[in-house]
Amino acid sequence: MKPKRITIIPSIHGKITRDGKMSEPDIYWIMEKWLDRHPEIKKRTQDIRVARGTMTLPQGIKTDLINATIVAGEDIEGYDPAQDQDLYAYFIAEDQGD
Repeated sequence: MKPKRITIIPSIHGKITRDGKMSEPDIYWIMEKWLDRHPEIKKRTQDIRVARGTMTLPQGIKTDLINATIVAGEDIEGYDPAQDQDLYAYFIAEDQGD
């Protein structure tokens, strides 16, 4: 039986900047900062899963679609990813249809 997983970083993806360059999210930086805010989870980093896929932006450019989840536990119960949204707000995918 698969363990219940809780989303800690919702689907994020690269964006085209105003000057036309691609800006991809740095999931390793985001996770490092997230773990700094949630030190009680550092002992469970093996329970964190980063999933990566690809998507095509409306401009026809391919980008990574990334999210992170963790196995449910008392230390993460009731967690709302919105409380850490400042870490990844720029990259949030418009369609969150998981």
